[in-house]
Formats: sequence, C-alpha cells, structure tokens
Amino acid sequence: MDIIQYIINIFNVMLNTIVNYLNVNRILALLTAFLMAGGIASMINKNFIIKYFGSETPKYISYTVSAISGTLLAVCSCTILPLFASIYKRGAGIGPATTFLFSGPAINVLAIFYSAALLGWDIGFLRAVFAIFVSVLIGLSMGLIFKDHDLKRKFKVPKTKSISSRPMYQTVIFFALQFSMLLVITASPKLFPALSTPIFGNFLLKHLLFIILGVFLAVSVKIWFREEEIKKWLKESFSLLKIVFPLLILGVAIAGAIKAIIPPKYIVMYVGDNSLSSNFVASFIGALMYFATLTEVPIIKALMDLGMNVGPAMALLLAGPSLSIPTILTISKVLGKTKALTYLGLVVFFSTLCGYLAGNLLS
Repeated sequence: MDIIQYIINIFNVMLNTIVNYLNVNRILALLTAFLMAGGIASMINKNFIIKYFGSETPKYISYTVSAISGTLLAVCSCTILPLFASIYKRGAGIGPATTFLFSGPAINVLAIFYSAALLGWDIGFLRAVFAIFVSVLIGLSMGLIFKDHDLKRKFKVPKTKSISSRPMYQTVIFFALQFSMLLVITASPKLFPALSTPIFGNFLLKHLLFIILGVFLAVSVKIWFREEEIKKWLKESFSLLKIVFPLLILGVAIAGAIKAIIPPKYIVMYVGDNSLSSNFVASFIGALMYFATLTEVPIIKALMDLGMNVGPAMALLLAGPSLSIPTILTISKVLGKTKALTYLGLVVFFSTLCGYLAGNLLS
C-alpha cells in the first residue's frame, strides 16, 4: 500500500466512524444532555453552592458539595479552571476547591451519560462513583498536606437563599423529566431488554417513552416558564452545543484514525492487561494529554476495541479530563508550582488505583 492509499484508508475509516457514531439514539441523548446542561447553567444559583466551600463549613458538607457540584456547575472542562480560580481566590479551602476542580470534568451531566451510552452503563456508572470518591480523596489529601496554608486565608461567604429562583417542585420536575429521558434513550438492551421492544420497524418502546416524556417537558415549560427564561435556557444549551459538538466529532474522527494507524499489538503490549504498571501508564499519559470536552470517551472506546484493558481505560477516563499540561500550568499560577505538582501526583496515584480496582471488578 503506497502512502496515498494509506492516507485515503485513514480518512475512510474516520468518515465511517463518524457516520456510525451519529445514530438516532446517540443524537437524541446528546441533545437532551445539552438541554439539561443548559438548564443547569441558566437556572442554578452558583453562589448557593459556592458558599459551602469554606473552611468554616463542616468537612462532610463541604467535600460532599464540592464533589457533586461539578454536575451542577460545570458542563465542560473549559469552565472549570476559571470557576476554580474564582472560588479559591475568594477564600475557599484548598481541599474543597481541588475536589471541585477534579470532579467537574469527570462527573458533569454530559460526561456521565455519554460514557454510559458509548462504553456501557457499568463503566459509565463506575466512572461517576470513582470520580466522586477520588475527588474527595484528592481534596482531603491536599487539605491535609497544605493545612498550614489554609489557616492563613479567610473565606467570604456569598449571600444567597435558594438554589434556584424558581419554586423547588418546578425545578425538580424540570430536571427529573430530562434525566428520565436520558435514562430511557441510553438504556442498554442487555440491562433493560423490554425498552428495546420493536413497535413499528426500528421504532422501539424506548423511542415512544422518550417522546411522551418530551411532551410532558414541553408542556411544563410552556406553563411554568416565562418567555425570557425559555430563551435563556435554549441560548445556554445552544452555546454549549456550538462549543462541544464540533469537538466531539473531532474526537470521534481521531478515534477512527487511531484504529487505522495504531497496530493492536502495541495497545496490548502497554495497556492490554490490568497490572498496576498498565494503569499507571494510562493515568500518567492521561494527566499530560489534552482532551477536549468528552473527546476522551470515543478515543478510549477506540483503544478498547484495539485491546486496551478496562482497568487502564478507567484510569484514563479519570485522569484524562481532569488534567493536561496546559491545565497544570494554569493551576500552578493559582496555587503555586508545589501544590500543582502535588495535585498532579495525587490524580495519577488515585486514578491508577481506581483503574486497577475497576479492572478487577469489570473483567
């Protein structure tokens, strides 16, 4: 095969990968996730979450809020750094702040459901669970190591009363309907075979339930929301779509190129088993590489198809989104070089251990 044929073959594989990726279920899941993320960005009061990040707040509250607030506040990794810098400079403890820094890219709404849809609910669910625990462990470690530094800083609590300006029941129903739509459309045929029951041709029971839930969502929004609130919600969702979707397609294309270029034997050689060394390699590479928002998922899917073990795949899922060389440089400007390198070491260490554990649980 000459060089021209080789390049053409790579482009063909990339194109086929993109075409296969854009199936109906995945498009519906992504659109719903973007709507949900846009709703979070436009309706959730950030100060309600941020006020729990201080050293005066009991640790069981501050670390719990920090770990799960990534789902509420950050829908892509590019928004984490300025938010992290903001809450840290306003006096947030280094422990809760770094917990938030790690958890945001790892457990936001898009990451959870996209991982589940593409890699399977077992991996997607375990990724979310591990991300929460790892974020807390990293934060506690940073807080313990740099305890004296935190004692010198004061926290200013922002004044706020509620998590949203809307009545609580309306907010809950609004997000619950979208959450249910995501669960239905991404349901695995192996775990929920009834939802894949054909109704007419390729139109399945899950599609009917998705439409019914969508109608309830549209009606509730029409009744409860003012026109400017709807526009703000859709504007936030579309803004995220414009930023993230092209990067997703780029990630899928890169995944196709990886399949066409990298011989499976090299993947098997370095990350094909569940040894601690394989998990360390995946964690360390993931911590240094830059993954645009969610692009780690199709890339890891391609690597798994080539022989990557599920353990190193989990390690890469945890370390990849949270760090990169540009991120480390940015963090060092906020925290200082020593704290930034300590954070890097903790991410690699805990991602390696969780990858090894995942490999044993899911093999």
